[in-house]
Amino acid sequence: MKWLTDTPLALEPQKNNRFVMTNLDDLVSVMPTEQAPAAEQATTQEPVCTIVSADPRIVESCAAIAVGAAVRIIQCTEPETLRLTASGPVLWGSDLAGLANNDGHRVDVLVGLESEGSQLWSQASRFPKARVALLPSAGQWLGEYLGLWAMRAGHGHTLAFTATAGGLGTSTLALLVAHAGTLTGLRSVVIDMDPHSQTLWPRASTKPPTGVGWEELQHSGGRLAAHQLAETLPQLRNTSVLTWSGTSEHEAVEEQLIIRLLAAARQGFDLVVLDTGRYPHPLQSVINQFIDRQVFTAQASSLPQRGEAVLCGEQRARCEPAISTEILGSFPISSRIIKADQRGELLDSFKSRRVRQSLANLCLIPQVQGQNS
Repeated sequence: MKWLTDTPLALEPQKNNRFVMTNLDDLVSVMPTEQAPAAEQATTQEPVCTIVSADPRIVESCAAIAVGAAVRIIQCTEPETLRLTASGPVLWGSDLAGLANNDGHRVDVLVGLESEGSQLWSQASRFPKARVALLPSAGQWLGEYLGLWAMRAGHGHTLAFTATAGGLGTSTLALLVAHAGTLTGLRSVVIDMDPHSQTLWPRASTKPPTGVGWEELQHSGGRLAAHQLAETLPQLRNTSVLTWSGTSEHEAVEEQLIIRLLAAARQGFDLVVLDTGRYPHPLQSVINQFIDRQVFTAQASSLPQRGEAVLCGEQRARCEPAISTEILGSFPISSRIIKADQRGELLDSFKSRRVRQSLANLCLIPQVQGQNS
């Protein structure tokens, strides 16, 4: 059961073969309205770092910094056990850094008190890639280091679709790609981040959603737990969806909520698909911190100056693209897709072999671990 079959439409393997979609052809006799087999539940562990030290002053200082960065810290006093327990960044206190083996141990940051500066810098000469943090003066830097790592700690591949013009079918493509991920065995979510969107839901289902939307998240406050997000979002045939209710005008989403949401989504899902609307998004700089890949939807006359692009509704480019623009392929918005969209059953588009093949040719879905390419 392969998606990419020996047909004239199949493209040659792309230069990045991590994004080859497989194991989707025929969709178990096309699966008319039944749900696809559920993907294995993804682990949703919180970000964790390790401090290798027996000095209570160093341990307590690092613990306070880690709490502020929303990262759980584990103390290790026996370096020989580190390889079995280490998860995330490994901080070495100046008292035990002498036991670190350059080949056998991971050393991300060497931590010590300012009074131990000369000793710590001497130890740092053995680990050219390790950073040095002298406390308390380097406390803010260490907090930012752990915080930035925590934001991207999730395993979920994050793909952002952004449009060069309106009406190109960006939301349609985002929904279909997210569900294609579900059908390949990934735990997938599509997040409606278009500032001008009312809601994505009616396009894919005539039934009201059961779960939380942006309105509820805006009033939730505090930190978002990955497992709670995965369990409370409404689903369309096993694909989670975060969108607006569509009942009224909505306020812009605050930056801190976007940060908490994307951090939790990367931890709770295997594939995170963002529909960000027209480029650039008001919070584009924040979104860039989380995404693994950004793909523009465009027409031949509205190609971006750089990056990757999908021609929506176009079979081929009418002119040579800019040298820094890579056209991944085309995705025609067929009459089948339009009719399925209009009746609120967009995911029925997967009954079409042509639609499935067009999506597969774009090579946007990360391959499931252990899957044959």
